[in-house]
Amino acid sequence: MGKVHVPLPSRREAAAWAYAAAGTAVIITYLVTSSSARYMLGGVMSASVVVAIVVGVIRSRPPSVLPWYLLAAAMAPYAAADTIWGLYQVRGVEVPFPGVADWLYLGSYLLFTAGLVTLARQQSGRLHWAGLLDAGIVTLGAGTLSWAFIIAPYLRSELSAWQLAVSVAYPVTDLVLLAIAARLMLTTGTRTPSFLLVIGWLLVLLAADGLYYGTLATGTVIPEDISEVGWMVSSLLLGAAALHSSVAQPTQLAIDQERLPPQRLSILSALILMGPLIVLANVGGIRDQPVDVAVIVGMMAGLSLLLVLRVAFLARYAQSRAIALAASLQEQAELQEQLSHQATHDPLTGLANRALLNERLESALYRCSAVSCAGLLMLDLDGFKDINDTLGHPAGDEVLVDVAGRLTSRVRDQDLVARLGGDEFALLVENMDARTLHDYTTRILDSFTDPFTLSHGHSVHLTTSIGARSITRPTAPSEALRDADIALYRAKTAGKNQAAFFEPPQQSSSSTAQEDVRRSRGPEKGSRR
Repeated sequence: MGKVHVPLPSRREAAAWAYAAAGTAVIITYLVTSSSARYMLGGVMSASVVVAIVVGVIRSRPPSVLPWYLLAAAMAPYAAADTIWGLYQVRGVEVPFPGVADWLYLGSYLLFTAGLVTLARQQSGRLHWAGLLDAGIVTLGAGTLSWAFIIAPYLRSELSAWQLAVSVAYPVTDLVLLAIAARLMLTTGTRTPSFLLVIGWLLVLLAADGLYYGTLATGTVIPEDISEVGWMVSSLLLGAAALHSSVAQPTQLAIDQERLPPQRLSILSALILMGPLIVLANVGGIRDQPVDVAVIVGMMAGLSLLLVLRVAFLARYAQSRAIALAASLQEQAELQEQLSHQATHDPLTGLANRALLNERLESALYRCSAVSCAGLLMLDLDGFKDINDTLGHPAGDEVLVDVAGRLTSRVRDQDLVARLGGDEFALLVENMDARTLHDYTTRILDSFTDPFTLSHGHSVHLTTSIGARSITRPTAPSEALRDADIALYRAKTAGKNQAAFFEPPQQSSSSTAQEDVRRSRGPEKGSRR
């Protein structure tokens, strides 16, 4: 069997693992040692976090150093408070309350809040109301528990004003940290191991705090070591987060505004039910305390309002996405229409091109009857090549555009004017008998009487030859085009500036001449378009 290669961790990752191993050893030492000196280990763990953060920032250089330095600054008074508390335990003396350690702890929590807020702002960008609403729901839901198990018992106790203020300040600061933790957790994006370790530190710290404050407030007998180990584990996680190599990787988080997953909706809804369950279970005789019931009812109302706002925000976001989708579909339809127009129209004059003429001609001939049918006129400008040769192609293009305008102004709304290429145009008219078609053709021919005025002041006289085909029976489109082209050849050979109508006997005598005129007209198509 071949050897399995197990990649070794990098030096930076090895530092994080070494720190975790050393911290685990300290925690185990705390658990297995009965000496009162073990209470000093909490301060040792907290102080090590300050060193770990400074070393990790210097070695890894994360994109945002300010949040980490704020956390390090927060751990310094935290470690000092742990050390003071440990010294009192070693001496077997009751810790003064409130004392210096309490002010150090509360100060460290304020710095924790500043560091985490900075981290949240730098990693998730601008404020997102959806994330704030979700965090608010989580915080208020936890607030009902905090009120029932910690704050309300404190308020009913015999503590002095200072003692009560400090006692309540601890769970309140924890709720602030929980709000930030909820905002960081309820995000999408790439979460680095360092980021997950920070989240773990915060959750373990809050859990240990809640357990400790709850036992003090309610008098529940729970081993104090549980909270102490929790605090030490939280310190271990934060130090490992700073030393892990992924601290150098940017973490871009985003609030999932588009969806409210069923799991998250279930959790948020369950938090709303927390208050009613506490009242129904009569936790701590809360039903006999009208003020406590009123506070919980107020929190329930706030939770319901936040959830309604969250759903409304989701609906508004979905509506904006629907509007954006409709606009995108409209834009796509307009683009498709534009492309379709370009495929069936001449880019220079905007008239129909040969493809659209063939399509409309086929449809018109399909509806043809002996009483009412269609007429087809083929136009070829006389002497257009001379304009291109003497005045240039831009002047020729101006003439073509002007010709298109004159033809469009002389025809009926339902008639089709097309440019077939070069100086060749076509007109398709429907519901017109042969006699009317003669008058119609004469009117088109007369529209070329007036000169064409160009933009640089030149005026040019231009005539046209017209070949007309009156269709009184169903005919193939190619046959109608061929017949009109034969009539056009007859008009050209007869002296130009005139119209000729196709007569069936012409077809047999002029089939060869049709090919000749197509070849002879080739050099006359001087336009480049």
